[in-house]
Amino acid sequence: MTWDWRQRRIAKNETSFRDINERLEQGLRQVRHTPERLDFLCECGDRGCEELVSLSFEEYEAVRSDSRRFAVVPGHVFPEAERVVGGTERYEVVE
Repeated sequence: MTWDWRQRRIAKNETSFRDINERLEQGLRQVRHTPERLDFLCECGDRGCEELVSLSFEEYEAVRSDSRRFAVVPGHVFPEAERVVGGTERYEVVE
């Protein structure tokens, strides 16, 4: 397994989770009374990850305003391929 292959795999996994979360967000915006925070799929590079990250719509919009950034559960960072650029105790933002 090469370094380039690993980086591409992580990016592909993150993008797949982002696509799912964007569809989820679109559907949830149609609901009249949404909670303050919603559970989104962790957008980490681990394709087997099934953990949820709790974000408000505003937090999620801020993360996805830069297509290179992803919201992950704290500790779900691949330091060899990404870096933490923000977050809270509930989530980390990686790039």
